[in-house]
Amino acid sequence: MAPIPHRIRVRQHLGSSQREIQNEPDWGVGHLNRIGYRNRHGRIPGVTHVGDDRVEQEEFKRRALREENNLKSRIKKGDLINFRDAVTQQEDYHLRRPDVHSAGWRYVLHTSEDWIKNTEEWPANIQKRKREEEAKEKEQVEKNSKQHEEPQSEHEWKRQSAPEDNAKHNDAYAAGGEQGEKQADGAKGEKKTEYDKLREKYSAQEITLLRTLQHEKEYIHNLRQNDGKKSSPVASDKQLISIDEADQFSPDNWIPRSENLVRLTGKHPLNCEPKLSSLYEAGLITPNELHYVRNHAAVPNLLWETHTLDVEGGKLTLSMDDLRDKFEAINIPVALACDGNRRKELNMIKRSKGFNWGSGAVSCAYWKGALLRDVLLAAGVPEKIPKAESKRYWVNFEGADEPSEGKYATCIPFQYAMDAMNDVILAYEMNDVPLPPDHGYPVRLLIPGYVGGRCVKWLKKIWTSDKENDSYYHVWDNRVLPSFITEKDGEFATTMFAHPDTACNEQNLNSVIVKPAQGERIELTRARKGQTYRIQGYAYDGGGHEVQRVEVSLDGGDTWLYCIRKFPEAPIRHGSKFWTWLHWHVDVEIAHLFRAKSITVRCFNVFKNTQPERPSWNTMGMMNNCWYIVRPEIVEDSKSGIPEILFRHPTEPGTGKEGWMQPSVESQIADAKQSVGAPEKQFTREEIEKHNKENDCWLVVDGKVYDATSVLEWHPGGKAAVLGHAGKVHQDTSDEFASIHDGYAYQKLNECILGVVTEKAKTLIKKNAEAAVEEKSNSQGNEDVALQKHRWVPVRLKGRKELSTDTRSYTFTLPDSKTTLGLHTCQHIQLGFHFADKMMIRSYTPTRPILSSEEDGTFELVVKTYFPNDEQPGGAMSNILDCMPIGEEIEIRGPTGDIAYKGMGKFDIEGKEMTFDRVTLILGGSGITPGYQLIARILETKGDKTLLRVIDANKSESDILLREQMDGLEKDHRDQFKITHVLSHPSEEWKGIKGHVNADIIKENAFEPREGSVVFLCGPPAMIQKAALPALNDWGYKEEENCFGF
Repeated sequence: MAPIPHRIRVRQHLGSSQREIQNEPDWGVGHLNRIGYRNRHGRIPGVTHVGDDRVEQEEFKRRALREENNLKSRIKKGDLINFRDAVTQQEDYHLRRPDVHSAGWRYVLHTSEDWIKNTEEWPANIQKRKREEEAKEKEQVEKNSKQHEEPQSEHEWKRQSAPEDNAKHNDAYAAGGEQGEKQADGAKGEKKTEYDKLREKYSAQEITLLRTLQHEKEYIHNLRQNDGKKSSPVASDKQLISIDEADQFSPDNWIPRSENLVRLTGKHPLNCEPKLSSLYEAGLITPNELHYVRNHAAVPNLLWETHTLDVEGGKLTLSMDDLRDKFEAINIPVALACDGNRRKELNMIKRSKGFNWGSGAVSCAYWKGALLRDVLLAAGVPEKIPKAESKRYWVNFEGADEPSEGKYATCIPFQYAMDAMNDVILAYEMNDVPLPPDHGYPVRLLIPGYVGGRCVKWLKKIWTSDKENDSYYHVWDNRVLPSFITEKDGEFATTMFAHPDTACNEQNLNSVIVKPAQGERIELTRARKGQTYRIQGYAYDGGGHEVQRVEVSLDGGDTWLYCIRKFPEAPIRHGSKFWTWLHWHVDVEIAHLFRAKSITVRCFNVFKNTQPERPSWNTMGMMNNCWYIVRPEIVEDSKSGIPEILFRHPTEPGTGKEGWMQPSVESQIADAKQSVGAPEKQFTREEIEKHNKENDCWLVVDGKVYDATSVLEWHPGGKAAVLGHAGKVHQDTSDEFASIHDGYAYQKLNECILGVVTEKAKTLIKKNAEAAVEEKSNSQGNEDVALQKHRWVPVRLKGRKELSTDTRSYTFTLPDSKTTLGLHTCQHIQLGFHFADKMMIRSYTPTRPILSSEEDGTFELVVKTYFPNDEQPGGAMSNILDCMPIGEEIEIRGPTGDIAYKGMGKFDIEGKEMTFDRVTLILGGSGITPGYQLIARILETKGDKTLLRVIDANKSESDILLREQMDGLEKDHRDQFKITHVLSHPSEEWKGIKGHVNADIIKENAFEPREGSVVFLCGPPAMIQKAALPALNDWGYKEEENCFGF
């Protein structure tokens, strides 16, 4: 758009006549209070009526205008006007009427000296112009005889006069592909291309940058508005159905969650972020399973069919169908970020009150729902409260969850909520599917541009008020306090946490580098000319403000490279609102990347504000948005010895320790203080594992044993977060405690100390931690196999068959049309059923499939039902299975068990291959099923000559499971298989062995201990530990050599 011309419009006036000027009184002598002239009080002395002199004034104006018009007429006719004519025919009105002009008014002649002297057709001017034309023609002839030269522009002059200021760093940009299209210089008869012309001024890298900027200019110019009716591009993606084993003992045991999320607060409640690379690679719209999660407590198990939303204290009650069907919905992409994003960087400086968010606590998804303002209007809330001009009003929100400090509630300003341009939504869909439980199902508040902490999930109540919300989570969370406040109690903290200006509402400006990724390595041999690397990341701002520029520096901020931005499709709302994030990138010569001191990113918003260079620590660890810096270092590959560049981000989320930031000296001193002092009492693993209940809860943290029973009553994260570690001797408890708690929490923990673990228990913790890391790195999923070792998947009950009055055979269908169960012989599956506090888990061994040829997408379990009576409620899982309707789902996980039969006498036992040709099974009750699986596998495999003997102990004849099948196998394979039944309470007709398993029964019916003999046990604890094991040990069998438990 061309600049707007500075147009001036003046009403012409002839001014006072010469006579008037001559006759004007000499105001310098005498007094000023004269008849006919206004005095200093504004009245005209001696005049009874203002305006009596108007006739004379009008006559002066008419005369002045005549003189002015006469002058204009002469000019138009071409008369020559000299300076005297101009002065005498333009009256000075100010001299006549000084009272209507401002102080310091100046007479200005309404022409120019140049026009009178040089422009008018004076004979002297005509001669002068003639000489100028002749000189110009002569100059043109000389110019045409020389090569045409463009006038030098300012940027060309600057590049020549100060090249170090203008070309600096430009060669870091990657060169584009136009170089190959460049025609040879000086080629005869060939016309120069546009690239040739640019190449005379710029380097190849600069031309590429110019082309990229031109493209981005058009891209930004053509960004489209979002009408709120679009669909999410990830809506058709496959949704999660499996459940993480980490949730099995928490109230969240029913919620499917992605394994690609990094848990930051242990197992419960869930607070997690995706791996940064996964988040970015998923695209500009984040799939639901990769969206970060912030929960304060257990997720409430709400139902669409029964959940209601209370508005204005019962003035309006909406069912979910009402909310969906009675209000127009919008569906828009919104970036949501936790105000604790990048907190771990602050925690490296000094421990804050918050846990270790990395840089992945941000996501961008489509959210669909009714506008909050429409719901409030339907509840009778006026669009403008009459008293709102002089008094502040708020809209309050409360969720249905039950955190430890009371209901989660907060508020936003009333005017903000009612402004339709702010798009405040009551969302019930995320990426075009119902909200996942972790994201607020069935309805949540979504405030675009605000921090996640204000967007209440599992929304239950909405109401207006004339005071700000005073609930715990509104006052004591989502705040940025001055750095001198380091605690959450005391007068200073109480004052500032309740201070209106410490609340986090609108999100702040932020940008992060994603690639190079944390731990990424690039061989130095790649540093060849022409090799490029794309640095990538994300950026966002709050309040609907566009991120207008992103820059990367390779030299610590001395110079900056311009980055290209990319937004989700149609990101603009209401003409100027940008609710989404953006992705950015810049391509650089890889040689420059290798020479970089660091890789730093910063961004700018619509106010041209940018991120601060340094972090600003605060006790809650909120709103960190300093420059994001990735540091390279030269290392050698451990295998090849080739030098590499290793890139490190500031931190890794949660317990990760590979970032370049390390705890400050202050933090290290605090940690050292926490580690000293403990009673000398030692505790074995066996003793610790006994204390695993709510009324007897022990924890092991950093090798010390604590009685945390009393903590359950007030623990901020709820008791489930603690009970998940009760009685467990593993490293997870220490890692999770350290990632969540500050020094004050350690002090409270020290008040619970009992002693330390034994050296053997320490060794166990270390070995198990190492084994877990190795297993995780080696674990690879198989798309054809249903079972997952660390995740629960749903299976559907297909059929139930009665085998006896209390025994049933259950057939289950595998999920997702999978045909393979994925279970080795001798291994078990775990069955899980959801209760409110945790998942109930039982282990079973399928009786089919046994051989791979039997895999058909189903499996069978034989389960004995322990019915309730007047004295007891009966067996939990067996009764649930017996009662659940056909078509209902239950969870499975596996395989479990460290023993797997490979065939022909070969066993894999804890990763070690062992071979036996004589196998004894001592089984009791339902322990027969893993034995049956092994027996059937051996006897039905052609060529497997492994000998089998079984001692099966039960109470009575009716308790013998799979008796018909076992008897049939024995009958068909008498030379290879023998089974002995032992009953403790048989009927009078029983002809077999009566009593309990003992040394004599074992020696009479088992293989003797020698080379090639092995015993496997599975049965009630008393039978195995009190009878069978001692007898076998005395006989000569040795545990872990030739005696194992299924």
